[in-house]
Amino acid sequence: MVNSRSAAKSVPPTNPVAALLKKAASQHAVFTSAQAREFGVSRSQLRTAIRHGTVQQPGRGLFLVSGAPWTWEQEVMLAVCSLGGVASHRCAARLHGLDGFTHAPVEITMAHSGSRRISTFLIHRSRQFDLITPVLMSGIPTTSVARTLVDLGAVVDDDKVEQALDDSIRRGFNLRWINETLEQMMRPGVTGCGALLRVLARPDRRGPIPDSTFERLVQRVIKAKGLAAPERQIIVKCLGQKKGYSIDCAWPEFKLGLEADSELWHWGPRRGRVARQRHNRLTAAGWEMIYASWQDLEDSRELIQQLRLALNRHWVAQRSLIDRPATQ
Repeated sequence: MVNSRSAAKSVPPTNPVAALLKKAASQHAVFTSAQAREFGVSRSQLRTAIRHGTVQQPGRGLFLVSGAPWTWEQEVMLAVCSLGGVASHRCAARLHGLDGFTHAPVEITMAHSGSRRISTFLIHRSRQFDLITPVLMSGIPTTSVARTLVDLGAVVDDDKVEQALDDSIRRGFNLRWINETLEQMMRPGVTGCGALLRVLARPDRRGPIPDSTFERLVQRVIKAKGLAAPERQIIVKCLGQKKGYSIDCAWPEFKLGLEADSELWHWGPRRGRVARQRHNRLTAAGWEMIYASWQDLEDSRELIQQLRLALNRHWVAQRSLIDRPATQ
């Protein structure tokens, strides 16, 4: 039988410095003096760690574990900890992975009465900071998706706000929750409420959300140029297929389709082979496919001309088939 007193002696005592460093590892190697006190690490222990090169002190009350690789997320965490704020605006959009924000500055929202120290980060001060309920994204306190959508309108144009809004809805975030958050944020001052209101009021937002920003922009370009409106996301079954192919925008009566070429041809050899097979099968089934790039949308004259010619050609061919019996 094992003696309980000897068993207790065999359990090594908890090392407060090691526990603190473990906590820092979950925060991109960053910790604060307040967290050090919580773990029972004294000031002298911190000074010793700094002297030995285990820890660095990039700012007052702010510490960084030496040897940790630099990342954008680490810079965000440093900003959040130094200012007592939360990641917000474009920074939050990137942390949430919203469409259109693969790159973003370090952008923080903090209390209006918070520290006035000079910082290299983009800072937004909020008189309603207490209303923010942060969520942890990659271990970083961040504004919610709904709050982020409201904030974005203060720093980006309406189209970028809509791009993020569409993506959030596609990913299952509730539109009612977003509207409720917008109502809570309605107040005088520099906010993104106006931008999100304008986006939600756009008349062509009725109906299902497009599968991509490209699809929505294509529809708007086509409508602006007076062409017949296409159908979205139609399924075409070719010979021997069970599921069929989904076409972004199409005029089924003419068997004319329009898609983004970047999605079809620039994913490497294997993806390119599958895309060519798809294109060949659609062509064999009588479909004419036109492919457009982002550059085509920026200067849409040639794309619109191609679509107009194709639609006119198919319309004339269809009319000739209808009128043929009457001319015999």
